[in-house]
Amino acid sequence: MAELLFIVTTIYVAYVVYEAIGKKKKPEPSQPETSVASVEAPQPPVAEKAPEPPKATKPVSKATSSKPKAKPAATKKTTASSSADSLKNPKTGETAKLPGNYAFAKRWIKEALVEEGLLDKVYKNNELDTDATAKIQAALQQLKAMDKYQ
Repeated sequence: MAELLFIVTTIYVAYVVYEAIGKKKKPEPSQPETSVASVEAPQPPVAEKAPEPPKATKPVSKATSSKPKAKPAATKKTTASSSADSLKNPKTGETAKLPGNYAFAKRWIKEALVEEGLLDKVYKNNELDTDATAKIQAALQQLKAMDKYQ
């Protein structure tokens, strides 16, 4: 008897859940509610004015548009600012932003510091202390100044 009661309860719960989910997915079309004001005093229709046709505007040629002029100017600014604070990998041509923290520097930047003789080794994150950090920042500035990495 307990098994039958459990089965019937499970089926009922599944039905309730099915109905609840089904109503969320398919909202029933709501019937328009009538307000008291619209039932008591219907207003006469108001004559609307005919919409005016849009005025003809002078076509703007692409040569006189300011958008094409703005794009190259913005591009020049970003390349000038990106070259000032970024490094270029001479092997692959990849450009990376100059890291503010050695832990976030790309691997090729760390290896370039060692290859150029600016650092003795590639430091691990747990090896970074105040002396090592000062040495690394000086090495990064020297690497930034090299023409090979610009």
